[in-house]
Amino acid sequence: MVLIENYNKISDIVPSHIDITGKIDQYSNKKSLIVITIVNIIILSFIWLLIKKPHLANYPLEITEVNKVSIYKKMQVFLAIIAIITTSAFSYLIFKTVHYENEFIYFLFYIIISPLLVLLFFNNKY
Repeated sequence: MVLIENYNKISDIVPSHIDITGKIDQYSNKKSLIVITIVNIIILSFIWLLIKKPHLANYPLEITEVNKVSIYKKMQVFLAIIAIITTSAFSYLIFKTVHYENEFIYFLFYIIISPLLVLLFFNNKY
């Protein structure tokens, strides 16, 4: 949403890489932000598929009828965490590009706290 709302306001040359300290060290065309968003959607779609069908994932141990439910549940939680981290990384670049880095903390709070609250709510129900 932030990218769509601010796309016309963004300069033609935008940051394309930010190092670990938050310093911009590479630039590219603003169309690369669309590519970044599409890549994020593709990664999240793949993660979503594995969360919905955990039997498709690769496991470092043998899956049996005894451990299947437990192992699949752990993999689903792990993949949900990976999805949050992935979205956070891609989103930070977009927020920094449109000069909303101060608002990023609110976004981060939303994508981390909201799923946790949902998990806690449904975990208590079952």
